[in-house]
Amino acid sequence: MNHPLELLHPKALRCKKATLACLVILIVCYIIQFIWVAPNANTKVNSPQWGSLCLYVIPLLLFTLGIYFNSARAYAWFCFILMLYFCDSVISAFAIPHALGYLGVIESITIAILFTAAMYATKWYGLIANDGVSNRSKNKDDS
Repeated sequence: MNHPLELLHPKALRCKKATLACLVILIVCYIIQFIWVAPNANTKVNSPQWGSLCLYVIPLLLFTLGIYFNSARAYAWFCFILMLYFCDSVISAFAIPHALGYLGVIESITIAILFTAAMYATKWYGLIANDGVSNRSKNKDDS
């Protein structure tokens, strides 16, 4: 029979792949939003919003190294940051009856899947790092 930790590695790998795939989809959605669909939504100049695009994409890219190297802490902080993106995407989905609204719905669904995958990756990689012992069990043993 396999060791219980060996069963966690495939689950964690699936979550990592789903997280990275959804992250790429989300970044592509932001590129479409700021470059193609509404390049001048908040400005008077008819040019792409490179600054806004960087504001949305760079924080997401900062977590890719931690995600790539299976850091449970990076996944956990990534989940916190994703909630800000989720709030913004829901507002754009329901406030704008336009192509941006449809894009907001796609972003909301992608972020929900991304959050779920990252949350489970946090769990699996945390268990792998602690040799299969959850932090709750460690705290009970210490008292």
